[in-house]
Amino acid sequence: MVEKKSLTSEELQQKINELAPEWKTGENEHGVPFIERVKHASSYMEGINFVNKVAEAAEANNHHPDIHINYKRISVKYWTHSSGGVTLADVQMAQKIDPLF
Repeated sequence: MVEKKSLTSEELQQKINELAPEWKTGENEHGVPFIERVKHASSYMEGINFVNKVAEAAEANNHHPDIHINYKRISVKYWTHSSGGVTLADVQMAQKIDPLF
């Protein structure tokens, strides 16, 4: 099992570059770091099918993202609530679901 310790900003940038370069970093309104990738689907139902595939992968790995659906724009965000930041497990899940994008 991957240690659930938050990565420093330098570690995070290194891991993103190495494992999931399409993902962007950010902070929420409370200053908690996250990683995010956005999909622009061609139709609403394509977006819903994409969300279902992400949900299946998340459930299989017991590591769930925040998913926001805004018509054909889907945002997938990862951070580990218990660590208060992004962990290696978050970056590894981003890498696992990348092929779905």
